[in-house]
Amino acid sequence: MRAHRSVAALSLFAALALAAHPARAGKIPLEEPPPAKKSAHSPLDVAWKVLAYLPNRVFDLTDIVRVQVRAGPGWALSARATRWMPLFIGGYQATWLGLPGPRGRASVPIPFGIASQTGFSFGPAQSSDSQMPNYGAGEFGAGGQLYMLGFDVGFDVVELADFFAGFACVDLSHDDF
Repeated sequence: MRAHRSVAALSLFAALALAAHPARAGKIPLEEPPPAKKSAHSPLDVAWKVLAYLPNRVFDLTDIVRVQVRAGPGWALSARATRWMPLFIGGYQATWLGLPGPRGRASVPIPFGIASQTGFSFGPAQSSDSQMPNYGAGEFGAGGQLYMLGFDVGFDVVELADFFAGFACVDLSHDDF
């Protein structure tokens, strides 16, 4: 019995000694390894950029201006000096037709849709309508709804800069394909 305890103690001691040995323990990295570098310009990426260049310029051009005619019930007035300084009072629920304005992400601009907004908002406090128009970061504009007809117009200076930067393949708004 005493021999078994000695063998067990000796085995435990040997296992601890081998685990603590630097050659067996391995190195513990102190910082993350650098990510594997991938090719910045693969042939497929270059081909996609060439094919998408012209559509991206056209879509960037349509992002600059919002011109919408609305049809639907409501009474409302709005004005905005950038996305963070809007003023809205009233309410409407309408179908619109025209240029949608800034896309905000890579998507095809669809020239019609449904929009609704109700209540009062001023500054960063926005109404919580899910179909509220998505205004651009640098968009200046106005809108109104008088009974069954309305309008929404705007001009976005950030999208104008994005349009001109796009000729040098720089996407400031991150909305190119």
